[in-house]
Parts: sequence; C-alpha cells; structure tokens
Amino acid sequence: MGRAGDYFAARGDALTDADNGRENVTHDTRDRQWFKVPGLRNVALTAPYFHDGSVTDLREAVRKMAQYQLGATLSDADVDALTAFLNSLTGAYRPTAAPTAVPTSAPSPALAAQP
Repeated sequence: MGRAGDYFAARGDALTDADNGRENVTHDTRDRQWFKVPGLRNVALTAPYFHDGSVTDLREAVRKMAQYQLGATLSDADVDALTAFLNSLTGAYRPTAAPTAVPTSAPSPALAAQP
C-alpha cells in the first residue's frame, strides 16, 4: 500500500495475513498487497479506514494517503478541503446484512410467469 512510500515499513509492525490483500482471495502472488477499495460514498461514516482498520480519523487517513500514495505532505487547509469534500459524499447510511443465497433449484417468480 503505497506508490510513493512504504506504508508497511513505516507502520513498524510485522506483516499480518490482512496485509496480503487480494492474494488471500485469488491465491495469486501477483495480488500481494493489492487491495479492493470501496467507494467513497458515506466514507465519513464508515471508519475505521485502511485494510487493517488502523486509522480511525478521516483527516488522518487523508494525510496518510497523500503521504504514501502521492509522496506529499498536505497543509491543514488542504486536509480541511479534502475532508469537506469527502463529508459531502455522505447520504443516508443503512448498513445491510450480507445477502442470503437464493436457491437455484426453483425458478424465479418472474420467469415462472412467462408463457
């Protein structure tokens, strides 16, 4: 996690299974430390941040992303502006349970009604 800096080295902890990223799902070593990134809608409501939940504050997440992805140190005004933008993406947040599997043996009602 980091195009401009080594997040894992800077963090200082030993690597964990979560740090393997998509490799845990695909079992492809080329996916090591690549992460599926969620959309930004409601990002202000969905802390903690990062794949390991290590950052609980949105402002801190913005600073760290700038540091590790861009190699930039943001001013307080830039962090304020980016955080305000991210807060503007907040809508009604309704966490949902994981969908349950639909039995595949029975046809859907819509298909069953077709002539």
